[in-house]
Amino acid sequence: MSGALTPPDPTQRVMELLAGKWVASALCTAVTLGVVDALAERPATPLELADQLRCDGAALLRLLDVLVAEQVLAFGPGDTYALTPSGEMLTQQHLGPLARFVGSPSQWAPWADLGYSVQTGRAAFEHTHGVDLFGYLASHPSESRVYDHAVDAFTRHEASALLQAYDFSAVRRVVDVGGGRGTLLVELLRHWPRLQGELVDLANVVEGARARLVDEFGPRCRVVAADFRHAVPAGADLYVIKRVLHNWDDAGALEILRTCAQAMPAQGRLLIAEGVLLPPTHRDVVRLLDLEMLVLTGGGRERRKPQFRRLLREAGLRLVETRPLAGTTKLMIAGLR
Repeated sequence: MSGALTPPDPTQRVMELLAGKWVASALCTAVTLGVVDALAERPATPLELADQLRCDGAALLRLLDVLVAEQVLAFGPGDTYALTPSGEMLTQQHLGPLARFVGSPSQWAPWADLGYSVQTGRAAFEHTHGVDLFGYLASHPSESRVYDHAVDAFTRHEASALLQAYDFSAVRRVVDVGGGRGTLLVELLRHWPRLQGELVDLANVVEGARARLVDEFGPRCRVVAADFRHAVPAGADLYVIKRVLHNWDDAGALEILRTCAQAMPAQGRLLIAEGVLLPPTHRDVVRLLDLEMLVLTGGGRERRKPQFRRLLREAGLRLVETRPLAGTTKLMIAGLR
């Protein structure tokens, strides 16, 4: 039939899918070696980059050409290479720290044990390293810093989107539940000078952020060391849970939601920022992140909207509205039933 699309060659399609491993490694390596940040300063030739970064020139050229093919880099005048808009997203000011974390050996190795997770439902990370993710980070400070920078980079990206997606003008007090080092809360307090905020997370997580937050915001900010599955400050106008529920199985997620519901006043609101799974007929980054949660945590998972509705209902909450946030992340606004 005239104008009909030619079906993709099955062999070529499979080869392209398998090549995803090589593309991801090329991106992460370009960030880790400093290629992306060097080109963020100015376009450069392969020879200039090799000299600056102490790389083998011929090998570096092969990496650069892959990045051009993936539209992360572009050719410029005088045989130079330059960042494309996608490449700019891999700088340290954007998602570069996340790429460095994804490509680190400790994170890469467990994916070779994905079969273990599928067979057992347990975390391949713990099977590979002999300890769970957060136990590993606690005993490897340098890799913990890589993890922290990755989370901060992604959080800044989503915090900017949250400020556009939700009107905080009537909010006087906000609680960031499981907010880690306080990156999201910092962005909210900077943008809304009348806002008061509380950061809640485990003591070993928040202690590193306490001095920074108090120095910048004084009495506007309070840091609470607590297990947020069981206790959060009561009576706030707004509670925010960003990328926390996907770390837990349904029982753990329900504990967190019930704790928030018990702390909320009648007119309070809960903001949940999470990926929402699409049906499997859609190509979906959230579905790949769902496998990542299986590999890293075993019990953690991404969820569909009906699954979120069920958890909210069992926690005594109702889903008021869902809004787009950033990329595949959705903002779910909940209130008491």
